[in-house]
Amino acid sequence: MKHLNSIAVLAAGIALTACSTVNTTLAERHEVIEMYHVFDIKTKADTATIAKATSDGLSANTNNIQTAMPLQLGKTIPATPGRFSIDDVAAGMNGQNSAMLKMLANQSGGLGLKVANCEGAVWTSKAVRNITGSNNLTLYSCLYKYRDGYNLDMYAVFTKESGGLYQVIREGANAIAGTPEAWVNKTIVDAVRSIERAAGARAVHVEGQPELGPLPAVDQLSAK
Repeated sequence: MKHLNSIAVLAAGIALTACSTVNTTLAERHEVIEMYHVFDIKTKADTATIAKATSDGLSANTNNIQTAMPLQLGKTIPATPGRFSIDDVAAGMNGQNSAMLKMLANQSGGLGLKVANCEGAVWTSKAVRNITGSNNLTLYSCLYKYRDGYNLDMYAVFTKESGGLYQVIREGANAIAGTPEAWVNKTIVDAVRSIERAAGARAVHVEGQPELGPLPAVDQLSAK
């Protein structure tokens, strides 16, 4: 009888372990990642040329892009470039609207509803890429003109989905086309490459987090 009880306990343990493994695999996960990168381009090219090149590079890998070129009335070109900052939209509001925004922020992994503040930039953009069931990217670009050229500050909020019933499909697509992270890197790199072609100058990566990782295999074709 004791032997049968031991077998029953062991079987129950195995069943619970198997159930836990299945739940872990099928659980849907949403991961929110922030990143920023700053590039320096020393060139005498005019602002319109650099802005168009950046926009063209971004549009190659995004669904929608909004741009703005603020007037620079009375402003002189500074010796050093400006720098973007990050604003939390929910933190600056009160009342019911603030509560709703904070609830949405909690659903975004607790990062808040953050946007890039491009104060002083000569050109700005917000590019978006949405791939249902896979990933979403919002990428802000701030172009700062200074005496020797331009700085391009890029800030991204990237949401990646994993797990669930569609994970096998995602893994197959990633193996063929590249991971979502690789495509975020390519979106940034392609914008910089477009500037380099238009300016006839090399861009220098000044700083950024996390490090720019590998690009999708298809990049070897599009980069030529």
